[in-house]
Amino acid sequence: MKPPDKGLLLSSRVDFTIPSPFAREHLYYLIQYGRYQCVPGYEVERDFLDMYLCAYVRSGSLHTFCGEQSANATAGQLVLMDCRLPHRYYVTEPTEFLWFHFSGGESAAYVRLLTGGTGICFDGNHEILQYFEQIFYYGDKQVYNEHRISVCIQSVLCCLAVPDTKPDIPEVIRPAVEYIAEHFREDVTLETLADLCHISVTHLIRCFARYIGFRPHDYLQEQRLRHAKVLLTGSALSIEQIAEQSGFNSASHFSRVFRSREKMTPSKFRSINF
Repeated sequence: MKPPDKGLLLSSRVDFTIPSPFAREHLYYLIQYGRYQCVPGYEVERDFLDMYLCAYVRSGSLHTFCGEQSANATAGQLVLMDCRLPHRYYVTEPTEFLWFHFSGGESAAYVRLLTGGTGICFDGNHEILQYFEQIFYYGDKQVYNEHRISVCIQSVLCCLAVPDTKPDIPEVIRPAVEYIAEHFREDVTLETLADLCHISVTHLIRCFARYIGFRPHDYLQEQRLRHAKVLLTGSALSIEQIAEQSGFNSASHFSRVFRSREKMTPSKFRSINF
């Protein structure tokens, strides 16, 4: 079926699903999906749509704007957009792309995590493309499998969060990660880490958020807490000694951070029979 949008070729298609109440409450769920072949003149602009968009460009390019972010996604790249923000996308050359609207699960948190780092455009790969094809395959069935679709949607988001095409720790921030591993007991500043990587503090923060999942300070705290947990369960050191040996400037600071992250005190954690 040819959608009515200007600039879409007859070979384009679009379809909807009817998510069940269970899917809406508990799963990542598919709302609408399509395979578009379009020419200049195709354009979509909205102020608000209560869902999220993921699009995979097969050929040509897709110019996208979402909130204050923009990108030109070319063949082999994806765009991920929070359609609750003002958004617009269009083509200036013959373009083919696969896309789906989705919601549910932790969609909002995932999209915020992914687009808050390096933007709304990502490199795709064969694995992600396969998940797109599976989403379309299950969506096309007369009785579509919402659980498999949910897994596929989350798998796409997971692939974007941890790209297989990149090393676990990108070289650009490896010096900072290795420095934290060796010096987490000491005072570590953003400036020191940025200098080690030969990048700006702003770029350092963005890279950590994108590839590690934490800002540098939060990652440092995580390493200190991991070390503290080992000492809490494997030594007779006092809370004050553990705080000092884990890089916290006082026992009260250690307890406050520990309680914030673990929802219990260090003493309570120590009493658990692991």
